[in-house]
Amino acid sequence: MKSHSYLSPKCVIKKSELAGKGVFAAKNIQKDELVALWGGLVYSANEVDKLSKRYPHFSTHTVSVFDNFYLGPIKTKGFDDTEFFNHSCEPNIGVKGQIVVVARQNIKRGEELCFDYDTTETCDEGWFYCNCKSKSCRKKIDGSAWKDRNFIKKNKDYISWYILEKIK
Repeated sequence: MKSHSYLSPKCVIKKSELAGKGVFAAKNIQKDELVALWGGLVYSANEVDKLSKRYPHFSTHTVSVFDNFYLGPIKTKGFDDTEFFNHSCEPNIGVKGQIVVVARQNIKRGEELCFDYDTTETCDEGWFYCNCKSKSCRKKIDGSAWKDRNFIKKNKDYISWYILEKIK
């Protein structure tokens, strides 16, 4: 179901070992190829807090776009296909600007597409223990990685505009 975003036809939603469902490559995807465009509504932090009490996915399926503002689902129930991207500390996709998601490398058919949640988030409200099992796993994802110079260097081309502004 694509209710407010764009997901490349080269992608499919399937069961994921990382977390319930995930987005997978149905066909090979080339580096820098468009994978998704996030859409939705803009919510204040206060609105997200209120909605999260009734709809828990609002605390985990929004993207920071400015201090105390988030891009989130249009519908309160259910998920948009682009909300199934899981986290990895060694991601194969990344954000450009605020809403564009591209391949960080060539991705083979069957691979799960994951981005580093800390490339778009700066607060620890929705923190979690990472399950990516990568060599560089940070273990706890809490919105603070953008303060680390090595993280910035590793992800320099795939950090949201919002975080780049905070780094300045």
